[in-house]
Amino acid sequence: MLAGCRNVKAAKAVLGDHGGDVEALKEAELWMFADTPQKQSGRTGLPNAGTATDEGKQMKRWEKLAGLTDDDE
Repeated sequence: MLAGCRNVKAAKAVLGDHGGDVEALKEAELWMFADTPQKQSGRTGLPNAGTATDEGKQMKRWEKLAGLTDDDE
């Protein structure tokens, strides 16, 4: 999918014929690949960047946003 394959299921079926090498498959079956690679989408299971992962961090963040911290920043 990241290589720009139009049909991942079909590519997996013939990938073994090319020794598992995606680049070799791409050269032999050019029609199977789009001009630009597709963007991978979906969930990774990781937290979003910049979000607090525990209650202590989240509470400190909200206190800072509300101006309730003793920091001199």
